[in-house]
Amino acid sequence: MSFRLAATLLLTASLAFAQDPGKERFCDAASATTIDQDAGVIIQKVMLSGKWGHNEAMFYLPDKEIVDGAVLFSHSAIRSDTGASVDLLPFALTLAHAGAAVIVPKRSLIWPPTESAMNREGAVVICAEHWLIDHTKVFNNGEPTLKTVNDKNIVVREGYAYVGPLLCDPAIPSDCDFLDPFLAEDCALRRYCRTSLVVAIGKIGGGDNTRNILSDGGLWAARAIQKELGLSPIKELVAVTSSSSGSYY
Repeated sequence: MSFRLAATLLLTASLAFAQDPGKERFCDAASATTIDQDAGVIIQKVMLSGKWGHNEAMFYLPDKEIVDGAVLFSHSAIRSDTGASVDLLPFALTLAHAGAAVIVPKRSLIWPPTESAMNREGAVVICAEHWLIDHTKVFNNGEPTLKTVNDKNIVVREGYAYVGPLLCDPAIPSDCDFLDPFLAEDCALRRYCRTSLVVAIGKIGGGDNTRNILSDGGLWAARAIQKELGLSPIKELVAVTSSSSGSYY
């Protein structure tokens, strides 16, 4: 498979207000409701909102004080014009069972995109990222750690991962300036700025993994994220019940 993992670097944010912490934020305070537990994973519905509108997201939180990693999804499903489609919630819940906190906004990614900015609405994903960072305690505070695997090789364990396309900068609505959600806001103060592993979907070009996920539901990608975040081994995707899906489908 042509799966590509790209570790983003902690550089400067591209949002126009990243250097202006006094400027009004576009994420309102979010509310959460616990709806179930699934084999040690707390399942919540989170209502994200702002001037951009509102979105209901699923939040899967392992029932322990410190999680092994945290994963942000841009979409909860992929819909293909060929008739193929995939629900991404089993992918997300599998990562939660393996030890990661995971948030998934409720919306579908259309494949393939018919224009460059399609599937790249930024505000909802950035607000989901805020919730993820504010409501999880991640191993080593989410900072990458070095693990020696033998005398010659060193593996970097990441704290965060993102599954989705680069986003349009919501501060520049008239022109889509692509950005990474973990580098989108407040990088100067590091409140919501993290290094992350990126699993690219929903875009045309090299390194896109949409077709791979359509073919196996995200199992190969889940195993790759598991390895990079130091999660528990993943053998297969878990089944999602109506309660653990929030009755989305």
